[in-house]
Amino acid sequence: MPLAVVGDTLYAVGGLAGQNFVPENTLWLYREAQNRWEPRAPLPTPRGASGVGVVSGTLVVVGGWGPGRRLVAGTAIYEPATDHWRDAAPIPTPRDHLTGAVVGGLVYAIGGRPLDPDRNYDVVEAYDPATDRWSVRAPMPSRRGGLAAAVLDGKVHVVGGETRNSVFASHEVYDPATDRWSSALPLPEARHGLAAAALGGKLYVIGGGPKAGFAQTSAVDVFTP
Repeated sequence: MPLAVVGDTLYAVGGLAGQNFVPENTLWLYREAQNRWEPRAPLPTPRGASGVGVVSGTLVVVGGWGPGRRLVAGTAIYEPATDHWRDAAPIPTPRDHLTGAVVGGLVYAIGGRPLDPDRNYDVVEAYDPATDRWSVRAPMPSRRGGLAAAVLDGKVHVVGGETRNSVFASHEVYDPATDRWSSALPLPEARHGLAAAALGGKLYVIGGGPKAGFAQTSAVDVFTP
């Protein structure tokens, strides 16, 4: 279930429910002052294991899988001011367990897999809401799904991931200005299904699974460039 912040409001988008990983169409927002969650207009199509980015105050949801465990190609854009969803250009490479990041008004859809952890992608595609078009960008140095990303100083830091039998400590950095990748200090503890956030010039990597499949850790690691 990807999370995103618009203004001062946290949104939780879709997700996979229960042990059968049933895709959800729910959209929730969290109001910190009242410490409560509120429902909003549901997604046009249930989906989980997707990516999300925020551009000009809108949520842009890409990838994931939907009913029947089928990959969702359609891109969905949510307008908080009107509580309304609209369809946008489909992602060129449908995939699940990808990660999303926004730099310079573009949503970068990074990595993921076609439902199979042993067929991870290195694919990077960028969506421009202003033109409703996708473009292909330089691939990741490694093929990963179940990863996380955060933007720090205009660059996208991508961490973690899994195959069916292993997990990644990889930390790779994408520079949209040059369309190039570089390797950075790996995670102290390899894991997948983790979260990443940038705050105060530092990268925070939170939780995840230290083994492939069902696993959890309470680890929080902080990277300072």
